[in-house]
Amino acid sequence: MSSFVGHSLVGLTIGITASSNPISRERHYNFLWLGWLVIVALAPDLDYIVPFLHPRSHEGIRITHSLFFCQVLPILSLVYLYFRGASKNILWQSGLQLVSAGFSHIALDFFVGVTALPLFFPLSSEVFKLTFGLLPSAGKLSLFNYYLYFNLGIELGILVPLSLCCYYLKKSQKITAKTCLIVCSLFLISARFMYWAYGLSR
Repeated sequence: MSSFVGHSLVGLTIGITASSNPISRERHYNFLWLGWLVIVALAPDLDYIVPFLHPRSHEGIRITHSLFFCQVLPILSLVYLYFRGASKNILWQSGLQLVSAGFSHIALDFFVGVTALPLFFPLSSEVFKLTFGLLPSAGKLSLFNYYLYFNLGIELGILVPLSLCCYYLKKSQKITAKTCLIVCSLFLISARFMYWAYGLSR
């Protein structure tokens, strides 16, 4: 599975690179919204701390890592906004960001290629796993675990350039030769780290 740092980074990237904050232009609301997107992006890992969601309670299956479960929090968030009187435009903008943040968790974990995921739970308990990985798995949380830092470094080498690419494209007023050069360079850096992750033992 990907690390909480990677999931958080993707959640932040989705919020920062969105067209605008759908809730409010006020700065403190902006931070709250970004924080909520991070929570949504991390939510499927609740099975680590909530006993009845833990794989041990479900024959080793991580039921929170399904296409359905990763959208529970986004749907509840939209219901809340709806009853608070949010306009259709706000619901559309916030919904797109929330859904993207939710799905991002499943996408990252799937591309690690280590843990099989029950993508269609509760309709089916069948699990799916890639035969390869483009992201490293999260190392065991320990200050003295070398692989924690090693794998985190590779993960950030993949995700940070992609996040910067998204941010740069948002800020660019028009596509120029310089823009293409920067975007291609960032993709190449990310691809190099992906190749490194691809070669890791699993």
